[in-house]
Amino acid sequence: MCKKFFLVFLMFFVGATSAWSETYKPFVLNNTQIVPIHSKFTGRDHELVVVLPSSYATNPNKKYPVLYYLDAYWDTPLLVSTYGNLTYDNVVPEFIMVGLSYPSSASYDKERRLDYTFTVAGEQSGKANLFLDFIQKEAAPLIEAKFRGDKKDRVLSGNSLGGLFTITAAYQAPNFFSGFIAISPAASWDNGALFKLDESYANQNKSLNGRMFISYGTTEYPSFRDPIIQFQKQIEARQYQGLELLNYSMEGLDHTSVKGDGYVRGLMWVWKTKKPAGPSGLERAITGAK
Repeated sequence: MCKKFFLVFLMFFVGATSAWSETYKPFVLNNTQIVPIHSKFTGRDHELVVVLPSSYATNPNKKYPVLYYLDAYWDTPLLVSTYGNLTYDNVVPEFIMVGLSYPSSASYDKERRLDYTFTVAGEQSGKANLFLDFIQKEAAPLIEAKFRGDKKDRVLSGNSLGGLFTITAAYQAPNFFSGFIAISPAASWDNGALFKLDESYANQNKSLNGRMFISYGTTEYPSFRDPIIQFQKQIEARQYQGLELLNYSMEGLDHTSVKGDGYVRGLMWVWKTKKPAGPSGLERAITGAK
């Protein structure tokens, strides 16, 4: 009897599961698409998670600023939500988002360690120069040719090792990006290699163009947090010509919880000069203003 009862229950469970899957559909982020791309520079497969602004289809001749953000396999839902909130409040212009990602079969931790670090410190590291070539010479030209990205207004962003890569790109690809958002950058990487890069650059250059946002959370692990604070002070003291710098701290936030506030503040900062005129969405809803 027990065996018979179990078989009946199993059949019921399978039927219920099937009915559940037929009744409900998955939640999908609108205006998104994944573009596979093989890089001749890294020699590996990559994916671009392209998120288009809502006006894209109705403005076929318009070019849009572009945010290139790292770790798209983790942060795309956050960025899509943040973008919607900021454009509703009318504090940033419409822009295209391009998430830098890998195929789902990849080991993200290994891939990002290889691509986001510019010096070798252990295995699977130190290939950021090739990844930067991939962005500059393959990803960006594709976005600008097929999706009307504005080559005069590119912003790069990332967290942790992604933040490290973002800052190093400012030195190694001058004038390619107009803005940089480095959230909790791994400033301690390879015994302070970032500090040495800045020092070497400063010995030969007085200018560093772009709007840059560097942040950290006050409750991050001290040995990770304190080098960020030190680097903020170092780059601020340089007083580079052409650099609009915002150093920012997030009270009571740790290493990944900083992303929400970091992206809000960072995006507002890099596009501060392009804040649209007019009221916010809430003001329009309440007053009928346009």
